[in-house]
Amino acid sequence: MTDTPGTEDRSAPDDPSVSDERSVTARLGRAIETLDPAYFGFVMSTGIVSVAFRELGVAAVARPLYVLTVGGYGLLLLFAARLTRFPERVLADLRDRERHWGTLTFVVATNTVGVQLLVFSEATAAAAALWATTVVATPLLLYYLFATEIVGARKADVSERIDGAFLLVIVCMQSLAVLGGLLAEALPAYADVTVLLSVSYFGSGYVLYFVVVTVVTYRLLDGAVRPDDWTGPYWITMGAAAITTLAGTTIGPQLASAAGWAPYAPVIVGVTFLAWAIASWWIPLLLVLDVWAFLADGVDSRPPTWVVLLPWARLGVGRRYHAYAPTAWGRVFPMGMYTACTLNLAGIGTFRLLSVVPAYWGWFALGVWGLTFLGMTRAVVRVVAGGATASEST
Repeated sequence: MTDTPGTEDRSAPDDPSVSDERSVTARLGRAIETLDPAYFGFVMSTGIVSVAFRELGVAAVARPLYVLTVGGYGLLLLFAARLTRFPERVLADLRDRERHWGTLTFVVATNTVGVQLLVFSEATAAAAALWATTVVATPLLLYYLFATEIVGARKADVSERIDGAFLLVIVCMQSLAVLGGLLAEALPAYADVTVLLSVSYFGSGYVLYFVVVTVVTYRLLDGAVRPDDWTGPYWITMGAAAITTLAGTTIGPQLASAAGWAPYAPVIVGVTFLAWAIASWWIPLLLVLDVWAFLADGVDSRPPTWVVLLPWARLGVGRRYHAYAPTAWGRVFPMGMYTACTLNLAGIGTFRLLSVVPAYWGWFALGVWGLTFLGMTRAVVRVVAGGATASEST
């Protein structure tokens, strides 16, 4: 019998190498389709820990994390591919009240990379381009997200709609103020506009913090909170105040030498210290709730010894008690931000005594970053190996 045309094509799928290649391609495509918009949290968390350790003078930590952050910003390509191939999923995420606040991590990550480009490489033009992008994108995103919360069909209770990720609104605005304040010094010819925009975002974010944190606190006090309700983004209650502190310590020195702004410099310093005090107040409570959640979530009887000794180890190791999720980066960013903001506040003579705090806290933040990074690596390997989708395992 002679071979008919197409016989080889029909038998090709039986080739194990072809089958494996198609399987891997399908898994990667599915991973991109289900990619969580909050994954820019990895970029912003790694970036701020890098900046913090640069301030601490530990270049051996700061430099590699800087390179990793810039490389991680390549996630933008994955999200671009997702927008091209699965536009309906992107639109669905923007409409999903449980996921859409995570899109603000793009703005914060972009500004964090801009800060790094300035302080590590003095790449002023690139940093300015990133800031200009977020200046345009931020109002569009914020007004859209608030509109979807206000307008629409029947609304769920606040306890079902709001969590710590809501405070990304504040983090987003203050990240613009931080990068803008740095650019005011790097680009004196444009200082007037950068200072004006930076102070506007700083002031608006400061006032909104008290509004938003009230809503988030109400959510925590409204009914019972189960261990699995407690997620990393609740740490943004502290992180939003911490980045407000960093923005104030960045803008304040610029105002002292800016025409017309000098009288406001002491006011900025005063409210900045208040923001730092609020951030500091949150930390003991957040640590206690973290320990409670890690010891109780998914634990039927007594937690294993390794969890008792280091509850945050569940983010990176273990099998049955492994607890990593993309939202875990919402915990790391505030920890790194508190280190960076305290170091900057201590740079103002009156607050020099505070420098002892980040000398210890920074290493704890780095440890939690390492465990979270290990958990993310395990999750990515699992997705590539075909064990789950990006949203299920990461």
